[in-house]
Amino acid sequence: MKNNKNKKAAAVLWCLTAACFCIIFYFSSRSADRSNEQSGFIIQFLYRIFGVNATDFIVRKCAHFLEYTGTALLMSAAMYYTFGKNKIYLPIIFTSLYAVSDEVHQIFVPGRSCELRDWAIDTLGAVLGATIFCLIYFVFNKAKDFKTRRQNK
Repeated sequence: MKNNKNKKAAAVLWCLTAACFCIIFYFSSRSADRSNEQSGFIIQFLYRIFGVNATDFIVRKCAHFLEYTGTALLMSAAMYYTFGKNKIYLPIIFTSLYAVSDEVHQIFVPGRSCELRDWAIDTLGAVLGATIFCLIYFVFNKAKDFKTRRQNK
């Protein structure tokens, strides 16, 4: 880590990453009935606001995908500020392993089950999150290089 600013950014990003894991655990701990109520609310909201007729299946799978997209994005940034190098595979591996543990956890929740499909969706979300971080990192560095070259002319 280069300086105190990076240390603070890393600490905040690690806390946000941990918060994402806690939120995922919380949602996975809810019974199938509670989860269905929440999905129903989202379906009604989408219909009222956007006129979209979403199904429970689509809402649930999008939630899986987006939870892990955000988590991997935050973890990628945390790793960058902690270690100074972008190792795209680590956030994907760690979030995918967490997805496995989350699916196993759901076996013990009433009405929930362990789904290989959900793990795959979670992992694809993690791939997207890490990729988004890499794109942001690449664009930021190109802009920084461009600015430096312009100033040196």
